[in-house]
Amino acid sequence: MQSRFDILKIHSRRMNLMRGIDLKKIAEKMNGASGAELKAVCTESGMFALRERRVHVTQKDFEMAVAKVMKKESEKNMSLRKLWK
Repeated sequence: MQSRFDILKIHSRRMNLMRGIDLKKIAEKMNGASGAELKAVCTESGMFALRERRVHVTQKDFEMAVAKVMKKESEKNMSLRKLWK
C-alpha cells in the first residue's frame, strides 16, 4: 500500500489538489494496481476537473478516475480470458 501511495504522490505532485485529498484512501482502493494504472488515475482525475473547467482536483475526481481506470482493466482482463478459452 505504501508503494502505491508513493507512486500517487509522485504523479500528483504538480497537480492543483484541493486541501484534504486522501491519497492513502485512493491507494487502498487500488489494491493490485500497476504503476501505469496509478498514473492513469492521476491523469484522469485531472481531466475530470478540466472538463468541468475547475482549477483544482477533488477527492471525487480521484474516486471517479479509480472507478473508470479499474473498470477498463477488468474489461481488458475479461476479454483476454475469452481469447484463451
